[in-house]
Amino acid sequence: MSAATAPLSTAPARAASRLSPVTIATFAVVLLFVGMRLWRLTDFALDGDEIFSVQLARDHWHGLISRAGNDAIHPPLLYVLLKLWMGVGGESLLWLRLFPFTVSVLCLFPVFALCRDLKISPAARNLAIAIVAVHPYAMYYSQHLRMYCLLMLAGLLSALCFERYLDRSSVRNLVLLSTANLFLAYTQYYGWCIVLLEFVYLLWKSRIRNAVAFLIATAPVAILFAPWAWYAGRVLHARGLAQNLSWISKPMFGELNWFWVDLTGFAEFHGNANPTNLALAVLTLLFLCYRRYGEPRVHWLMLLWIAPAPIAFAVSQWLPQSIWGHRHLLFAIWPFFLLFADAVCRMPRLVSYAVMLAAGVWGMYAAAFHATDNRKLPWDVLTLEMLDAEHTDAPHIPIYAIDPYLHYPLEFYLDCLKTGHGGPLGPRLSSRNDGAELGVKAARFEPIKADNIGQAQGSYFWVAWTDSSWQEKLTPPQMLEQRGCRAGQVISQRDNFHAAMMSPITCP
Repeated sequence: MSAATAPLSTAPARAASRLSPVTIATFAVVLLFVGMRLWRLTDFALDGDEIFSVQLARDHWHGLISRAGNDAIHPPLLYVLLKLWMGVGGESLLWLRLFPFTVSVLCLFPVFALCRDLKISPAARNLAIAIVAVHPYAMYYSQHLRMYCLLMLAGLLSALCFERYLDRSSVRNLVLLSTANLFLAYTQYYGWCIVLLEFVYLLWKSRIRNAVAFLIATAPVAILFAPWAWYAGRVLHARGLAQNLSWISKPMFGELNWFWVDLTGFAEFHGNANPTNLALAVLTLLFLCYRRYGEPRVHWLMLLWIAPAPIAFAVSQWLPQSIWGHRHLLFAIWPFFLLFADAVCRMPRLVSYAVMLAAGVWGMYAAAFHATDNRKLPWDVLTLEMLDAEHTDAPHIPIYAIDPYLHYPLEFYLDCLKTGHGGPLGPRLSSRNDGAELGVKAARFEPIKADNIGQAQGSYFWVAWTDSSWQEKLTPPQMLEQRGCRAGQVISQRDNFHAAMMSPITCP
């Protein structure tokens, strides 16, 4: 063999030698993470909150900001980014769902950087990624078209920048931290909880000079956020929080406890084992076995997953209107599982392997749960079933929706068919060849929000209700039949929590 050909012949062997078991495992867990988030990506219809996101993103820029301000309950960054996203790829269900999927996958970049900076071993990092890959709480919001996965990404970036500022309090690191915090602030109001914790932590563990520098650097963030805070504040002062958050009651201690169950991944665990006990076992294992509490940067990650939930719980007790919500605390998942995995990999080998085996069993259960998950009612299917069941030639057909929220998704999907923008119906529409006929039929329907069955008027209409909001002994069609009307066949769809039902009604 000549000297000239030797390097070429040995190159594949050298490349293969670099693929260590840890590297192969890293590729495997990343593929698992990506694959789980692509799995069933278009199986779920857009729910009411997601529909609101799409409607704002459809609007022109002035209308988007104005409507987001009038809603006021969330900062507008999601709607801005989603509008740009839809401008690139349209609004097919697949493309819309790829937005939270992409944001969720981008979280891996700060995760890898945090592990490198904090000397979390590749094995521990891979274990954490594998757990979050199938975690029901994380999985749901990685396919949910709202700002919660964006909050997770923003929280990770802020945590990474703050950790680096703790390591080296340079102007560059402080500027990067302030930039991340501006992103965080415009993503979700809960982001300010992270900023507050950073300041408190500096006062507690660092030099006063660093805390003062952080405060000065946060001033531009506050100034840039002030226009939105002023506008949203005026709206909320005028009408209060009840219009948007009245469904959130003040949390009891059981709900705080359930947050830890959700965080540890046992909220969907059904069987003989008590999920609270399982969550307590995981938390106890972490607190008793971890030995890196004294390291400031690791200590910061510990604070980031422990403190926000009790803070939100306490504030919700104090405010006239509760702001409690597990989804707003989604950013706690990565700090928790990074430190949990680091603790597991530092245990004695036999104990470590036993915990990993238990995590593997839990992971198979979590993946099986996602395979049959039905946490979103299929409004698109229900709408199409209603159109298929309609055989009259009535030019105008009211749909009296006796539920506070039922009319909203029906109106959205009917409007998609009327305007020919059926992308959000995804494969449910693409598998049919009667889109034009469905659009003509949909134009005859008018969803109407009704408070009671007495508002249903006319010789022909549809009535819709949910079993979660209808408390009467007789169903709406049965009550209408007592008035001399004739009810048609009831069609229905359900999710894990409630069912929506509809029926055509003919009255004399």
